[in-house]
Amino acid sequence: MGEEYVMDTQKPVPVIQPWTRQFWTATKQGKLLVQHCSDCNCNIFFPKKVCPECWSENLTWIESSGRAKVYTFTVMRDMVEPKFMADLPYVIAMVDLDRGIRMTTRIVNCKHENVAIGMDVAVVFQDVSPECALPMFQPVDPSLRIETTDPEEIETKAPELETGLKPEDYQTIRYEITGKNNAICTITLNRPDKYNAINRRMAAELLDAFRRVRDIPGVGVVVLTGAGKAFCTGGDLEIFPSLAEHQNSLNWLSHDGLDVQRAIAGCEKVVIGKINGHCLAGGLEIALACDLLYAKASAKMGTTEINMGVLPGWGGTARMPRSMPIFRAREVIFSGRKDYTANEMYDMGLLTRVFADDAFEAGFEEVVNNIASKKPIALRMGKEIMARSVDGCDIETALAVERNGIQWLTYAPDVQAVMDQFRARPDQLARQQKQQNIKSDVQQ
Repeated sequence: MGEEYVMDTQKPVPVIQPWTRQFWTATKQGKLLVQHCSDCNCNIFFPKKVCPECWSENLTWIESSGRAKVYTFTVMRDMVEPKFMADLPYVIAMVDLDRGIRMTTRIVNCKHENVAIGMDVAVVFQDVSPECALPMFQPVDPSLRIETTDPEEIETKAPELETGLKPEDYQTIRYEITGKNNAICTITLNRPDKYNAINRRMAAELLDAFRRVRDIPGVGVVVLTGAGKAFCTGGDLEIFPSLAEHQNSLNWLSHDGLDVQRAIAGCEKVVIGKINGHCLAGGLEIALACDLLYAKASAKMGTTEINMGVLPGWGGTARMPRSMPIFRAREVIFSGRKDYTANEMYDMGLLTRVFADDAFEAGFEEVVNNIASKKPIALRMGKEIMARSVDGCDIETALAVERNGIQWLTYAPDVQAVMDQFRARPDQLARQQKQQNIKSDVQQ
């Protein structure tokens, strides 16, 4: 029914539950299964433990022909998770299957401008793990499919973005994994002679480093800092002549800048900014993408872009009002000052903590080691729940996300092993009490 694709293990893969295993096993065989309730004859998608119509557990499976029609669709051009950026643009669609099922999927092997409501499509499968493949849909009409040099090959997506970089190849940053159980990754901006100003090479290396570390499960904390006397003083002035051309300027903002912001903010670790010196303009903007900010008292901070008649373009005007009271954020942006002290910024609500210069290294190390001692998966879940909450959703939604996150953590194997001890404890106590009663009876 479908073709197999090149396996892609860099993106998230489905979590297989006992009630979904048969569905995913079938996808590896090129089959699209739909659940069927034998009591109310309801067809169900996505697989569930009980029928959503009558709550029956009497569920079976039927095979779909894999033919469908596009009900509606949207073209994703931007604002996606970093791991999916190499696929842009791509089409997310809802399609109507022959079994009365409407499912969300991707339309592949078709130019996005040729996708249309009512288009006839057929299922194909993309291998994503040894256990499962994702069902996607391509046009039934061969003339609408993207031509490939190999007629047997189905092109589903753009190739993964490959920088060709390795940590040992980095020229403008340092990448080190240290700490107890290798739980800490330190990324150091390493152009001290330029006060760690960001050039195109540094932007590419930061992007690679943050995408790299998010896939290391044992790392719970990423420290972002600068070598020498500065954290970062913004964009390298050598870049600015090239930005006179509009397209270059747009790319620096929407590609280099946006990608780096997202890689830091979307990193599935707790990212801690270690502000050890001047933190200005674009440097302050990448600091704003961190989860926690600790500064040396002598550090100077500010945004200076408005002095040139422009505004911060790497997230400053968007993130700063979310990181401190709006009236104070406005002053920082509008004033163009570059001499705010760390204590001033702390008093205005921006920084997590400020340490005296002579206590900075020891204080910072204590904080990092404490956080890094926690389970990485719990840190990740806490980061994600709090991020969703401050995005502006209502309190009930935020509480629901919290409950789901805690349930997910609770059913982790190591946590369940601890729970098993508590489950066994009532039986142990009962046996101990029984033995105590027998001993008392004997003594009497």
